Amino acid sequence: MTFVRLPYFTFMPGSVNPLSERVVVLRGERFPATGEVYFTTVRQDSSVNGWEYLRTLVDGSVLLVGEDAVLGDRSRDENREFNMQLMRVSKSTAEAVALRHLGLDPYRATGVGMSSVREPAADHLTTGDVIVAVDGVSTMKAEDLIEAIHSRFPGDVVVIDIEAVDGSDPRTVSVTLGTREDDPTIGFLGIGPQTRWEDVEDLPVDVGVRTDQVGGNSAGLALTLAILDLLTPGELTGGLQVAGTGTIDLEGQVGPIGGIRQKVIAARRAGMDVLLVPRNELPEALDVAGDLQVEGVATLDEALTALAGLGGNADSLALPAGS
Repeated sequence: MTFVRLPYFTFMPGSVNPLSERVVVLRGERFPATGEVYFTTVRQDSSVNGWEYLRTLVDGSVLLVGEDAVLGDRSRDENREFNMQLMRVSKSTAEAVALRHLGLDPYRATGVGMSSVREPAADHLTTGDVIVAVDGVSTMKAEDLIEAIHSRFPGDVVVIDIEAVDGSDPRTVSVTLGTREDDPTIGFLGIGPQTRWEDVEDLPVDVGVRTDQVGGNSAGLALTLAILDLLTPGELTGGLQVAGTGTIDLEGQVGPIGGIRQKVIAARRAGMDVLLVPRNELPEALDVAGDLQVEGVATLDEALTALAGLGGNADSLALPAGS
């Protein structure tokens, strides 16, 4: 039982970590806070023996997951690197969402690239091209291009301004639209659109986040809140100890995470005042919350509304004058 390794991973309540000491304000003013924003982790064990397997049958705080479900087609080393990459993306996304909420955007849309190209576009476009206009109308985002094409009909000829991914070789092509399989009344260009983003230089504020060897993307919501807290005067948390878990995307949508029960238990044991979780996972979180206050949120705005209701100034965040 002790020495036989089984093909499982176990996930247990991990740590609850303050973010104020991990967020570094590289440019701009940093404001102290009496409260704190925390992110929660899950402790993972990838070497499960027979005794540990039996423990999962009686300990509701431990989650047992098959090795294949965790790794997929990745090796253990590849899985670790994959999770570290998720955290890197999560940190940059959290910074962008926080700055956008404060009226600054670190990214600028500069056209629509293509992840795939098929007929009828295949004779005219490649994945090395970026679309910048359709019939003379600027298309800086994928949504702009989709709107432009959806207003056309099969057989319409559209004039598309394109350039290379690096901005060179500007030119114009004409494409006769095909027919969508799911709706024959709408024109079909035949590409997988994705917005090309460029960094905006010389913003008045800039931050960095140290997460050491913590991987995954479930800290996105908490990171966003911590950045907002430190860049703005006042008390985002109302002086409370606030933990958060949930992914976040560039539109401020809060997404699901793994190990919700383990993270709730970790926050409860750490004595948090409140825990913010993805709204869809609120019922499961409440199952193990005990006397911990848990709020379910679907967006950054909902998270800020919840914090404002607890006494914070989350509904009036702003950079100091002159930023």
